[in-house]
Amino acid sequence: MRAFRFRLQAVLTLREQAEQIAQQRCARAYAAMEKAADRVRSAEAEIDATDQAHRAQVIASPRAGQLDQLRVYASLLHERRRQLARELAEARRRADEAWRQLLLATQQREGLERLRGRQRRVYDYQSARAEQQTLDELVGRGSALSGAWKAAPAF
Repeated sequence: MRAFRFRLQAVLTLREQAEQIAQQRCARAYAAMEKAADRVRSAEAEIDATDQAHRAQVIASPRAGQLDQLRVYASLLHERRRQLARELAEARRRADEAWRQLLLATQQREGLERLRGRQRRVYDYQSARAEQQTLDELVGRGSALSGAWKAAPAF
């Protein structure tokens, strides 16, 4: 009997490649999200440091010019943090979308692999059945041949 051949192997290979690409996109999206989160944490740390400097300045010598500079700088930092938070939200959205695409690609690949498994089981069953029929025929012929051999005249 001929060897098993999955007729949709080319499609399965394409699905596997699509899944690998989706995995890479997902990894890049999560890395970008982590970078954005790091930038937000850095901005928050800078805001905290500026707030502490502002408090220290108020306690030490409340000069209007320096306090105004610190206030303006703090407002710029807060705006920067808001912008970074928006970027983080967008990075999370992209990571979620990449995750959904990865799940879809995995499901499509697994569907084809299940089909291949079912076809392989059918093939194995049919092969075993054909082999058993061949053996049964040989056994049937063997008993007929042995009976014919015994019935043959001796010389």
